[in-house]
Formats: sequence, C-alpha cells, structure tokens
Amino acid sequence: MVTFLISSVLVVGLIAIAIYFWQKPANTSETIELPPAPGQVQGLFSDFRVNELRTETISNQLPETTHKVDSEDFEEAIAAIRTFQQSPDRTSTAKLLHVAALTDDAKTFGRAIELVLMSWRDRSLSDVSAKDLQALFNSEYWVLSSHTRTSGAGFVLKQTLSNANRELEGTNHN
Repeated sequence: MVTFLISSVLVVGLIAIAIYFWQKPANTSETIELPPAPGQVQGLFSDFRVNELRTETISNQLPETTHKVDSEDFEEAIAAIRTFQQSPDRTSTAKLLHVAALTDDAKTFGRAIELVLMSWRDRSLSDVSAKDLQALFNSEYWVLSSHTRTSGAGFVLKQTLSNANRELEGTNHN
C-alpha cells in the first residue's frame, strides 16, 4: 500500500515536471511594461502643472478669519446681554444665545453659555428646563460657521457644551 502511494506521488511529480518543460517558452524579445517615469505621469488635468491655475490675486488676499463687528451688531449684543441680566427668562435667554451665535465667535458664544448656566444654577432662570437649555445650546451652536466650529476656540466651545450637557442631564429641577 505504501509502495502504491509513493509511486503515485512520483508519477504525478514526473507529469508536473514534463508539463513544465513542455510549455512554450516565453518570448524574451517582449519587454515588461513598467509604470511611466515620474516626468511622464499624466493626471486628469495633465495639460496644467501644479499651482499653474492659481492666480496672483488669491495668494495676495487676506485670510477670511478677520471678522469685523458692525456697530449695529455690537449694540444688539449689548442690548441682549442687558435684557438677560435684568430679567432672565425664556425669551431673553434665546435672544442672548442667538445674538452670541450670530457674532460667529466661539469665545463669545461660550461666554454666553456660561452666563446662562450661572443664572440657571442660582435658579434665577426658573422658567427654562434643563432639556430646553440643552436644545437651545445645541441648536444655536449650529448657527456658527463651520470654520468657527472647527477652530481651536471651537474645540474649547465643544468642551464647554459637553460639560454643560453633562451638568444639565444630571439634574431634575426646572
């Protein structure tokens, strides 16, 4: 039995070697095609070189991070803060947070959140529930531009919002 097994393996091996040598030899005159040289690489817009489409005016412009506050917006923000400090209620809270979000400044919006939370903690803001404050904070956050939300100050604002949400979730009073 063992002899039959060894001889069958030997025959299969000899057949494999015979097929290998019997194959038609590869044509050695053909060259194997390699990727093109770096200078010959072509992309979707191969007729342009890198930075060729950029104009001089784009590189000379100032970044869009400079945000000027109109005197009208400033007066509206001051009025919203005074109204909230005089009588913190649902309407003045919403107005304060909305005006702070419209300034498109993460620090200003964070300060407004902290001001509202301080009033809520000392219960001078009694007609707004914790769930309402969470919804108001989160909805006004999306009024900020994406550039402001993704900036460094935006990261700090996200931490402030997270802490505020955590504090508001842990409470049961209105």
